[in-house]
Amino acid sequence: MSISAIIAIIVCAVAVLSIISLASRSNPKGIDRLHFKNEWNDILLVFKDDKTKELSIIQADKLLDEALKCLGFTGTSLSQRLIGAKHKLKHRDEVWNAHKLRNKIVHESTYHPTAGDIKVALRGYYKTFKDLGVL
Repeated sequence: MSISAIIAIIVCAVAVLSIISLASRSNPKGIDRLHFKNEWNDILLVFKDDKTKELSIIQADKLLDEALKCLGFTGTSLSQRLIGAKHKLKHRDEVWNAHKLRNKIVHESTYHPTAGDIKVALRGYYKTFKDLGVL
């Protein structure tokens, strides 16, 4: 076999490995993007109903916790997992505010956020799902 044939084989092998590597980066290990997309669409449906808007925040928070667990972030709470993921999150403040809103909804029975507050929080969750590569 000639030197040029060996070089061509090596170049082809490197190209194939590069393509495989790039393809695997777009879908993090352990993440079923279709599942997260379907769950997110369900959350948006819950948001559209005035009677269940607040529930959409609770569901988004649970989905975020699931995503962080699937990505291997550890901790005993979502807050701990968010701290572990801070280097991957471009929209940290937005998702923290969304999580705090969820906590107020769950722990303060007289608190009822506005539709605008819920929409802003959902936008924070969405951006974070994008940051994590699950949507």
